Amino acid sequence: MKKILHKIWQFFQYPFIIFMAILFCLCLVLRLPFDYIKYKRSPYWKDLHKKYRMFAASGDNFELYNQIALNDLPIEYIANPQNDTIDCGWFVFEKTLIVTNYFDFAYDFELGKWCYHSEDDDEQSVIMTIEEYIEAEIEDVNKIAGDMICNDAVILVDAASIENPELAKEDGRFLVYDNNRVDVLRTFCGKRTS
Repeated sequence: MKKILHKIWQFFQYPFIIFMAILFCLCLVLRLPFDYIKYKRSPYWKDLHKKYRMFAASGDNFELYNQIALNDLPIEYIANPQNDTIDCGWFVFEKTLIVTNYFDFAYDFELGKWCYHSEDDDEQSVIMTIEEYIEAEIEDVNKIAGDMICNDAVILVDAASIENPELAKEDGRFLVYDNNRVDVLRTFCGKRTS
């Protein structure tokens, strides 16, 4: 019985792999034109005229850039001089870095701080606090940019992706949004300018 099952698997293995490869390529071919059109019609393309890269219009930073541009928010996009893809650029408002890529922070009630923990099965240990993370982000951005572009940072985060979103909303280092990050960014910019 084992030999029969093995022969059946061998017979169907290659056609299955070929079928999955064809299906993947078909999905890719069907999705790319829509991504390209979305990219070419975007404020990002109109402002920066950067060459299209595969799935460039699918990233979160691309969407954020376009939302900022369409809503005339006074947030500046600074391209990374070492990597010109949109996912490697930074959003800055009055020397405050708006971090969009972040670790999964959780509030540690023992320490009384937001921390990023290791995911060991035995016990959790603190890898870094939010203060250390923000300090490292500011240092990295300024070093890569070759200029002092920011001296403070806030983390833009979806309420659904953070533990204790109500507690995070009370902390000035988080910009927590439920459905509309434009409103949160507009409020943030308004508080800083007034």
